Amino acid sequence: MTTYILDTETTGLNEPHMTEAAYSIVDIDAEGKVIVIQAPRSKRFNPLKPISLGAMATSHICDEDVVNETPHTDFRLPSKVQYLIGHNIDFDMQVLKNAGVTHTPKLICTKAMSNYLLPTLDSHTLVALLYYFHPTIAREQAKEAHAAEYDIYFTQLVLGSLIELAKSQGHVITDMASLYQFSELARIPTHFSFGKYKGQAITDVAATADGAGYLQWLLNQDTIDPYLAQACKQALG
Repeated sequence: MTTYILDTETTGLNEPHMTEAAYSIVDIDAEGKVIVIQAPRSKRFNPLKPISLGAMATSHICDEDVVNETPHTDFRLPSKVQYLIGHNIDFDMQVLKNAGVTHTPKLICTKAMSNYLLPTLDSHTLVALLYYFHPTIAREQAKEAHAAEYDIYFTQLVLGSLIELAKSQGHVITDMASLYQFSELARIPTHFSFGKYKGQAITDVAATADGAGYLQWLLNQDTIDPYLAQACKQALG
């Protein structure tokens, strides 16, 4: 079993193609500590499409920087990789699929974990969490954010802090399987983040006739997020 912490830089949000990928190999020991087996490595790729201005402003990778790199479709994800960890890892997985990757490991999302453990935090971006948990490192190194290799390092730090916080709240994390189970739990929303019930607890919404009808309407939508669907079903009993 192998676990990657993975981060990608891309052409933008619309059908994103990879411009850079970085990963490290990690494990979780019996005390829930993050063990780094291989330090972060990174490689740039030719995305075979123009990079958006927004993506350039974020990653500072321009078209001319990657024009002579190997195509993003050359990226390989070894079949031995059982878990992928990342901040909004679903996006990175979509980037890999756009590169032709067919192997789909189990996904562990540090963003979902932070939303679950710190619901009142005003921001759950990776750098915001770095400032929250590791302010000294953030002040010294956060300017390097969105360089994929640095984001791997930041994710490692934030992951370790999130595990410690989860344990302090009674969650048991002793290996990668239990970390994955906690990540899956954290993905199930407790409050609406959109719509007319934004900010309200899903269970409270379900307790009213109008709210229950709204939840039923959501469940009939083909595009509903599966974790939101699970939360709605649980709230409706």
